[in-house]
Amino acid sequence: MSSCPQPSAACPHPLTRAPRLPADDPAPWSRLYPAPPALQGAIVAVLSRDTRSAALSDAQRLSHFPASPLISLSWFQEMDVGLVEPDVDGGRWVPFGKPVVISGSQSRPRVSWAPTTGRGGVMCFTPDVARALFGLDLGAIHDRFVPAGTVLDARWHPFLDALARAPDDGTTLAVLEQHLAPRWQALQGRSSATPSLRQLGRHWVERLALQAREWRQTHSPRQVERRIKTFSGRSLREWQALVRTEGIFFAARERYENGRPFEWAALAQDEGFADQAHMSRESRRITGFAPTEFARRFIEDESFWMYRLWV
Repeated sequence: MSSCPQPSAACPHPLTRAPRLPADDPAPWSRLYPAPPALQGAIVAVLSRDTRSAALSDAQRLSHFPASPLISLSWFQEMDVGLVEPDVDGGRWVPFGKPVVISGSQSRPRVSWAPTTGRGGVMCFTPDVARALFGLDLGAIHDRFVPAGTVLDARWHPFLDALARAPDDGTTLAVLEQHLAPRWQALQGRSSATPSLRQLGRHWVERLALQAREWRQTHSPRQVERRIKTFSGRSLREWQALVRTEGIFFAARERYENGRPFEWAALAQDEGFADQAHMSRESRRITGFAPTEFARRFIEDESFWMYRLWV
């Protein structure tokens, strides 16, 4: 593992606050794209971020990501990205070491950092699609970030190379269609359904619950639980808790945009939690923050750019 040579300055603590850039400053280019038409039903979304024109501090180059059931393929240009963990002297940075990485479902929130600005992107898949499309062993990448070239066979290497070289978002989306669409259409065909980001996680968990119900007809409860974990990386109860907690953030965003108070107790009841304390515990488990602190950082902190795109 690698550590920052000057952790207090060059590698910030993962919880370091950093204000969003003023509106009149060149801001990072952050966009969320739906799946290209030929890949609807395969890709959940594509996120892109270009910080090359922005003067970001060390803390502003942090990026926060939630615990998530999704599988992600990420790529980076002109920057070396890695995970940051808290350390007695600040932050301990472990670079990925490759320009394209795959991450499995994550059971806890993560923070990444880059010592320079650059351009990158994240492509998200539900676990069943990732396994069918790429032949991934989901259990082997659960809670891990691994170089894509080590878990994808040689036929995918031209795709990874093209993704790493794409100079802009338009080219990136064209690369996805060129390399992924033939495989996807051969497997399942084109889907006309385009559910919202909030619905996607719930739809995946509902499908998993139906699969579990079918398995219970021929297997014991313990065998079913083992099959679910092998199939998806975690238990059905854990998946259900993740998507229920995600619903808080979408509901809170709607209230914020409509100028309404958050009313955390009412949100907890609406989203199916036992009480506000239960909701707060789950929010901390998924994002690393209690709801009020998360809401403050969502609005104010540069490092929460991904949450603002997604929610």
